Amino acid sequence: MNTYRVIIRGQFDGLSDEQRERLLAGVDSCRIAFSEEGSLAYDRALTWFTFRFQTVAEDDTAAQIAALDALGYPFTRQTIGVTDLTEVSSRALRRRG
Repeated sequence: MNTYRVIIRGQFDGLSDEQRERLLAGVDSCRIAFSEEGSLAYDRALTWFTFRFQTVAEDDTAAQIAALDALGYPFTRQTIGVTDLTEVSSRALRRRG
């Protein structure tokens, strides 16, 4: 099993008034960090967002999208970036030695 850090950048799509209010209520407390539950960051325009997620698993994009879907906000997926931390560590060790 490897540790993956995932960044999904996308655009909100068709938010309800209730969803917009909920997001705007939390806009100043957005903390962007990699975590198992994921973190969502966005600005007051509620157009673009960044979702960061960390998982220890096989490389499974479907699970990463499911974590974003679980937040309950409609979106259009734009880009997904996945970094295998095992590979990053291996490259750093090779450079050192």
